[in-house]
Amino acid sequence: MPLVIDRRTAITGTAVAAVMTAIPASAALAGHNDSLILADGRPVPLRIWRPAGKPKSLIAFSHGANSRPDKYDRLFAPLAAGGHLVVAALHADSPDHPGGGKIAREVGIPMRMADMRAVLAQYGKGLPHIAAGHSYGALIAQMLGGASGTTPEPLKAVVAWSPPGPFPPGITAETWKTMARPQLVVTGTADTLPMMAPTWDVHRVSFDVAPGPSVLFVGEGVDHYFGNIICRPERTEAPQSAQFDDAVEVTLAFIAKALAGKSFAALARAPAPGKSWTEVKA
Repeated sequence: MPLVIDRRTAITGTAVAAVMTAIPASAALAGHNDSLILADGRPVPLRIWRPAGKPKSLIAFSHGANSRPDKYDRLFAPLAAGGHLVVAALHADSPDHPGGGKIAREVGIPMRMADMRAVLAQYGKGLPHIAAGHSYGALIAQMLGGASGTTPEPLKAVVAWSPPGPFPPGITAETWKTMARPQLVVTGTADTLPMMAPTWDVHRVSFDVAPGPSVLFVGEGVDHYFGNIICRPERTEAPQSAQFDDAVEVTLAFIAKALAGKSFAALARAPAPGKSWTEVKA
C-alpha cells in the first residue's frame, strides 16, 4: 500500500500521520519493494531491508546516477544483518524509474532531497537517523548533513561511499565546509571516473574539508563499484569482495560509534603495502 506524504513532510522531513503495512518477521533480511506517494502525486518507489529484531537505526540511502536501489542489495544485506533498517528510494532521475528518468540535474537534486526527507520522516519514527549514499547519492547524504549550506537534518551521521570531489562551478571545496554531522567517506585507490574523478583522491576532499568528525576508508585497488558489487552489477569486472567486506565492517563500526556518541579514534588504521587503510579526523 503506497504511503501518502504531505508537501511539508517532503520538504522539511517532519512527521506525518500515515500508517505503514508491516512486513512479516519471516521476511526479515530480504529486500522488499514498497512505495510512498508525495502530496503532488509523485510516486517514490522504495527498496526496504529490515533487520531480524528491533532496528538500531534507520539508514536512508540514495543511489548513484543511472542506477537503482536493488543494485545495492549486496550492501544493504549486511547493514540489515547488523541490525539496521535500510530504506532506499528509487529517484526520479534513474532511467529505471517509471517516469523514465529524464530529469535535469538542477531539478533532480531537490527531488532527491525530498525523497530522502520523506523516507526519514516516515520510516525513522523513534529511531536514530543515518543518511547514506553512493556517488551522486553520497553528495545527497552529505547535503542532508549540512553540505552546500543546506540546513542539516537531525542525523546521527552521514555515510558517503565514493562522494564526488570538486566539480566547478556547482561543486567546490567550499561545498563541504558547512558539514555539521559526523561522516564516513569510503573510496579506493582505483576510484576514478572520466572527467569527474581523474585521480582517486578527489573523493577524499570532503573528508579533508569538512570541519566536524570524519573517518576516511581507502580500499587498496578499489574502484567506484567494488568491481561489480554495487551500482553496476552487470559489469564484467571481478568483484572486489575482500575490500568490500572490509569497507562494510568499517561502515558498521562507524555507525555503532556514531549512535553511541563515542570517539572514532579506534577506527584509524595505518597504510601498509597492499592493504586498505582508515584515517580519522576529530
